[in-house]
Amino acid sequence: MAADGGSGAPSRRASNSELAGLFAEIAGYLALEGESTYRILAYEKAADLFRRHPLSIADLALNGTLRELPGVGAAIEGKVLEFLSTGDMAFLARLRERYPAGLLEVMRVPGIGPKTARKLHDTIGIGSVEELESACRQGRIREVPGMGEKSQAKLMKAIEDWGKARAATGGAATDERPRLLLAEVLPQAASLLEVLRSIPAVTAADTAGSLRRRRSTVRDIDLVAGSEEPGAVMDAFAAAPQLAHIEQRGDTKLVAITHTGLNVDLRIVSPASYGNLLQHFTGSAEHNVALRGYAQRQGLKVSEYHIEDLQSGTAMTCASEAEVYGTLGLDYIPP
Repeated sequence: MAADGGSGAPSRRASNSELAGLFAEIAGYLALEGESTYRILAYEKAADLFRRHPLSIADLALNGTLRELPGVGAAIEGKVLEFLSTGDMAFLARLRERYPAGLLEVMRVPGIGPKTARKLHDTIGIGSVEELESACRQGRIREVPGMGEKSQAKLMKAIEDWGKARAATGGAATDERPRLLLAEVLPQAASLLEVLRSIPAVTAADTAGSLRRRRSTVRDIDLVAGSEEPGAVMDAFAAAPQLAHIEQRGDTKLVAITHTGLNVDLRIVSPASYGNLLQHFTGSAEHNVALRGYAQRQGLKVSEYHIEDLQSGTAMTCASEAEVYGTLGLDYIPP
C-alpha cells in the first residue's frame, strides 16, 4: 500500500517516537471515552511497539510491511499512512476537539483514572493539572458528585507527589539522556555490530563502553572498528536501516541516533591500533585512570592510539586488547 498526496511521496516523515506518542494519545482519549479495554490496549500496544522497534515504522508502512508486525491491523496501518500523507489523523483530531490535551496529564496523577478525570472535566471544567490544583485550593472539588473534603485533600497530596516524581524522572529540564536496561539495548547493539562487521573494509569491530562492561543500565551504544578505509566504513554504516539520522561525522568518528532514540557513537582506527582503541573506550573511567597511573610509573603513556615509551619516544601499537595489558606487563583484564 502506498501513501501519497497525489505526488507519489508522503508529505512528511515521522519518527518512531512521534508515531508512538500519537497512538498513546489516542489510547488516552479512548480511555476518557470509556471505550472497551481491548480497543484501548490495541493502541497502547501499538505505541509501545513503535517506540521500541529498531527500524523505521514510517518506512515499513510505506513499503507495505507494517502489518507483518504483531498486533498491527488495517486500522492502525491506515492511521500511520494517513499521518505520513497528510500530517494529521482525522480520528485523533476529532478526539482532540472533545477534550483538552491537559486532561491526559490529569489521568497520570496518582489516584486519578479516566473516569475521575472525565467527571472532573464534565462537572467543574478541569482540563489540566494546574486547573485541578487551583480547584483544590479553592475548595471546588466538593462540587463534584461523590467527592468531598477528604477527596480534595487526597488530590492535593497526589498532585504534590506527582510533581516531585515528575521532576525526579526528567520532568525538569536536563541534558542527560536516561539510562536504559541492558537487556533492552543489547539486541539493538548486536544488530548494529552485525552491520558493522559485514562491511568489507572493517577488519575488527566490537561494542565498547558500559555496554561491553555489561552494566545493568546503559545510556548509549559505543562501537569501535579497525579499518584502513574509515570513510568507506562510515558511508556504509550511515546507511544502516536501524539509524534514523546522523548527528555528527568526522574523519574517524560518527554519531547517530537510532529509530528508538538511542545515541550511537562509532570510532574507527587503523587495525594496528585496534586493541588500544577497544581498551580505551571500554573503560571504565576509573579503570583507565588507574591504568594510566600504573603505566606512568613504568615510564609509559597510554592512549587510544598507542603506548608510548616516555624515555625513547617509541610508540607501540596493539592490534588486540590483550596486547595492551601484555605490553604493560599485566595479565589480561576482561571488560
